[in-house]
Amino acid sequence: MKTKKSHLKILLLLTLFTSVCSFGQKQIDGVVSSSDGTPLPGANIVEKGTTNGVTADFDGNFTINVSNDSSVLSVSYIGFSTKEVVVNDKSSLNIVLEENAAGLEEVVVVGYGTKRKRDIVSAVSVVDLKEVKDVPATDASRLLLGQAPGVIVGQTSGRPGQELNIVVRGLSSLGADSKPLYVIDGFPVGTSTGLSIDPADIESMTVLKDAASTAIYGARGSNGVILINTKQGSEGRTSVTLDVVSGLQQVPDSRREKMLNAQEFGQFQKESWIDKYILNQGREPLESEIPLRIRTPEQYMTSTDWFDEIVNDAALFKKYNLTITSGSEKTKSVISMGYLDQEGVIIKTNFERFNLRANVNTKITDEITVGLNVTGSRTNERFIDDGSRNLVVGRALWADPREPVYNPDGSFNDYIGGYGGEGDLIFGSPNPVQLLHEEKNTRHINRLLSNAFIEFEFLKDFKFKSLVNTSLIGSRENSFRPSTLAANSFNSPPPRDAVLSETYTEEVNWSTDQLLSYSKVIQEDHALDVLLGYTAQEATLRNIDGSGQKFPDDQVQFLQNAEVFSVESGESSWSLLAYFARLNYAYKDKYLVSATYRREGSSRFGSENRWGNFPSVSLGWRVSDEYFLKEIDWLNDLKLRASFGVTGNNNIGNYRSLSTLAPENYILGNSFQPGKVLNSLANPQLGWEESDQYNYGLDLTIFNNLVFTAEYYKKTTKNMLLPVNIPVISGFETTFTNIGKVQNTGLEFALGYRKQITDNLRLRGNFNISFNDNKVLEINGDNDEIRNGGFYSTNNVSQVGRPIGMLHGFRNLGVFRTEEQINSSPTQDGAIPGSFIYFDANGDGEISYDTTDWVEIGNPHPEYVWSFTLGADYKAFDFNAVLTGAENYDVYRNIESTTLNLDGVFNVDVRAKERFRSADNPGNGIVPTSNFWKWERESNSFYVHDASHMWIRSVSLGYTLPLDEGALLSNARIYINADNLYLFSDFPGGNPQVSTAGGINPGRDDSAYPVPRTITLGATLSF
Repeated sequence: MKTKKSHLKILLLLTLFTSVCSFGQKQIDGVVSSSDGTPLPGANIVEKGTTNGVTADFDGNFTINVSNDSSVLSVSYIGFSTKEVVVNDKSSLNIVLEENAAGLEEVVVVGYGTKRKRDIVSAVSVVDLKEVKDVPATDASRLLLGQAPGVIVGQTSGRPGQELNIVVRGLSSLGADSKPLYVIDGFPVGTSTGLSIDPADIESMTVLKDAASTAIYGARGSNGVILINTKQGSEGRTSVTLDVVSGLQQVPDSRREKMLNAQEFGQFQKESWIDKYILNQGREPLESEIPLRIRTPEQYMTSTDWFDEIVNDAALFKKYNLTITSGSEKTKSVISMGYLDQEGVIIKTNFERFNLRANVNTKITDEITVGLNVTGSRTNERFIDDGSRNLVVGRALWADPREPVYNPDGSFNDYIGGYGGEGDLIFGSPNPVQLLHEEKNTRHINRLLSNAFIEFEFLKDFKFKSLVNTSLIGSRENSFRPSTLAANSFNSPPPRDAVLSETYTEEVNWSTDQLLSYSKVIQEDHALDVLLGYTAQEATLRNIDGSGQKFPDDQVQFLQNAEVFSVESGESSWSLLAYFARLNYAYKDKYLVSATYRREGSSRFGSENRWGNFPSVSLGWRVSDEYFLKEIDWLNDLKLRASFGVTGNNNIGNYRSLSTLAPENYILGNSFQPGKVLNSLANPQLGWEESDQYNYGLDLTIFNNLVFTAEYYKKTTKNMLLPVNIPVISGFETTFTNIGKVQNTGLEFALGYRKQITDNLRLRGNFNISFNDNKVLEINGDNDEIRNGGFYSTNNVSQVGRPIGMLHGFRNLGVFRTEEQINSSPTQDGAIPGSFIYFDANGDGEISYDTTDWVEIGNPHPEYVWSFTLGADYKAFDFNAVLTGAENYDVYRNIESTTLNLDGVFNVDVRAKERFRSADNPGNGIVPTSNFWKWERESNSFYVHDASHMWIRSVSLGYTLPLDEGALLSNARIYINADNLYLFSDFPGGNPQVSTAGGINPGRDDSAYPVPRTITLGATLSF
């Protein structure tokens, strides 16, 4: 009986104790978000001093039971500063985390894996996509503009849908491409994304800049690597996000070249004729002696600004993206659909894209995960070619302004100028507006990009991942020029033969990666990460090209209807095979080592030199963890880095190492016989272009909100693929071999700041600046050079000891004013008053009418480039601005050899009003005479202009709407953005970043497609 009573007492005491404990606990509901109101799913909420903790769901919501009112919650999230919150008497908490400027715990995507940002010991830049989220970007390259030091992003053209030009740490090659490699979700797709990825689908972008970070990509890492990872699903409820953007594009007046109007051009024609008459006859002409057509400029009542006529002043921009995200503990998925419609600022041009993406990851068991990512896109483009005075943008500058666009009956005025009369010499031209309406250049591309993987976790610390990637591209390009158009050549009126060309291409690109990794922390002090990998890739391109002319009419646009047509087809392919390894080691998170090695074979190189080796090593020392700095409270992190690596470049085209055949037909026995001849010599020794790169860096974080990074690098590229002269007895003049050496050295600095000023105000900013010194060390002997260009156009010259592609020509010293000045100067045969004065470079007293006296007249490489990003959040408002600039570099405006050609055959720039007319009327002393062409048109520094500039690239203002609890929307933000808002520059052209030739011929301006200013309104709605 006593035993039963004892048991009952114990039971009652336990029940009472449990009730008291339960009564003491308190339930807290809350939400974790960033300062701009974005939920932070997966944030960790832990009761301080206990193991009691939970994670926030997809919308940042959480529920946790704490001990009492004095409990403290520690809330953390990657990339944000940890925050401690005292519960007090609250039952609901709204916790806002401040973004950590350093983001040291942030996980960064690197080659074939990820790393904590604090563990990176090579030159890696992470693009902050939040800073560019409002930019109306059509592709990933636009997101890089101004976001990473050492990454030069040039918007060389404003053509709809065109990718921007990317150069990482300078031009490195004279014979191969210098574009970086793009890797999308682990798949190396080449030097272009192909516009297949909607920027709204991108989760992260990382730029690998030095050899230590890119060597694991071997022969494709020499020019840098851009890693793009698309959005993945996450655990939580289903979420639907809709992004809507709409706006207008225009070419500002300040970026339009000013040409003479009809009466001004008529006056120019008359004055030029009079000046020539005085020069030849020694007297003023009588009014009756002046040719009738140019005698009275006031007669021209019609004045056409052809550039204004071809520009669309209200070009629409529309972009939509719908993303559906869902996830459970085992399966996570994302489905997104996008549509882009961008009208061009040149009429009758546009770019349209449809895209669909699906991603799903599933844990089959605790050890096995599978995933599939599929992206499909369709692009439709109507485009124009640009970069020449004979193409429509250039033609719109010089076409006769006295002619109307339309005839009185409303039909097109189909032939502009070309009168052939005395005094009125202007060349005949197609009507630029008619040309844009009637000539059709279209391109349609279908793309499918897919990645699939299976990953096994075994023996606790091991993972094996097998990936298969495929890219399928099918395209059709069509160009039809009807008979109603005048020819592109001068003085060729319609009708002409109609011309049709069609090209069909198909590309199949696949790769497979097998990755074995081991990761373990040993005795808390030693962190070891090992990767072994194998990769194989092959790409095959097939094409069919057809062209035809002389059609029965302009309505039947099929090759078989052409009177004359031809068709040809081709196929090419390349493949590679590689083995690689990587070792990362950290001791006490203080001493860091990373090493990689890749051995790669490529079909593009000679049979005796097919394999290359690409090692790298990098070291890091976290000085801030040393005992002598531990007590400095304001020092959060100080890390020193050094690295060395070897990378390669295989962008040399296919079959350069092989003998090739070309068709050569002949007559035998009075009959036609097809034949073939040897077209090139084989070089089985043809091998890898290699780059050795040293990199030294410093990472500093202080006051938990100020981050500074500094880099110094030295990259030397050798064994470039270039043609060399061989004895003509071989039957050939040149063959390709590995010669030449180029060096790039530079400094990069970046400074970032983030600070919560008050509860309602938060500031952020980033500044970066880059200096690069490019130099050719060898070509083929110390005195060899590479020249590209003509005597009357831009000349890019690469010489030993100087940067790639320097601008060469005569150095212009002004304009001769008198015969006495001509006679007392070095001889310029045929020079007259008003001719350019050229520098006698070799000092022989004579200016030779060839390249003997040519010198460097311009440097197309900026001394430095910089970017500044400023942002602020105040309550529900957010503001962001991006400024970019480049200083002390030159552009040769080749188009000015037309728009400032004073012969009277073209309309001319308004600066022609300031030309030399006589010793008493010398103009501005810069623009020459219209009396004689010699000593004016040659390549010379008159056409070279300083292109230094500052560009307000993007300004946005957003507002996050307040929403009631239980509303249909979980988040709603509206914003306005101005892209390419304003340009500050003395450059006379519309775009100081223009480069119509590109590659090793930088700094050429020959009438590129204009870059628009874009004003957009947008909304992001989440359900």
